Amino acid sequence: MQQQRPSAGPSAGFNFVLAAVLGFIGVFDLVSGVRGDGLGVFLTGLALTVYAAVLLHDALHIKRTGVPAMTRRRMNTIGLGCLALYFVGILVKRVPELAQFFG
Repeated sequence: MQQQRPSAGPSAGFNFVLAAVLGFIGVFDLVSGVRGDGLGVFLTGLALTVYAAVLLHDALHIKRTGVPAMTRRRMNTIGLGCLALYFVGILVKRVPELAQFFG
C-alpha cells in the first residue's frame, strides 16, 4: 500500500484571506500616502496592494481550474520584489535622512 504525499500546493481560501488583509492595508497606505503621509507610506501601500492583486489572481485561478496560475518560483520572485519595495518604503518612512531627501 502506497501512501500519498500531503498536498503542499497553495490554497484558494488562504490566498483570498491573505489578499483581503494585505489589500485593505495596502489601499489604506496608498490613500494615506497620497493625502500627505509621505512617499514611504505610499511605497509600502503599493507593495502590499500589488502582492494582494497577485494573490487574488492566483486564488481565482485555483478556484476555477484547480491549479495555481503561476509557478512557485515566479510567485516567490514577485513576492521578493514586493518585499524589496516594502523595505524601501519603510526605509524612506523611518530613516530621517532619506525622508528629507525624498520628502
